[in-house]
Amino acid sequence: MKDKHKDEQKLTFAQVQSDLILARHALDDSQKSGAAMAKIMRGQAGYHLQQATEKLIKIQIYQSGKQIDNYRLYKHSIPELSSYAKSLGIDLIVPAYIRKNDEKITGWEAEGRYDVHMVVRTDTLEKTYSVVDKWLEEMKGKHK
Repeated sequence: MKDKHKDEQKLTFAQVQSDLILARHALDDSQKSGAAMAKIMRGQAGYHLQQATEKLIKIQIYQSGKQIDNYRLYKHSIPELSSYAKSLGIDLIVPAYIRKNDEKITGWEAEGRYDVHMVVRTDTLEKTYSVVDKWLEEMKGKHK
């Protein structure tokens, strides 16, 4: 039987790169904006960093060759995705910083964009950007 979700499995490193580009633009723009707009732009940067992280994990799951329950991947929770990979016997490559902050980064998927009381610090976003950018380059190097 043909997997009706096969097309959804085509996540690429280019998609991750586009999230990083958008995060970089949002971070840069937040530095040039007034306080209210800067907060919104940091929320957008956090969203795209969360998406890049999520996609790097999902790419590894898809590329594992394991039989995958696609519905288990319809999540944004980095800890849940990591747990699912582990249940399949997949040894994910995930930087220690990401593992340590996976709950916080997961929250950026929605909280940083919608919660008016949520504040995502610039230095935290910059550190996460740096880690995810390096992680992407390492993953691309392994899949040449």
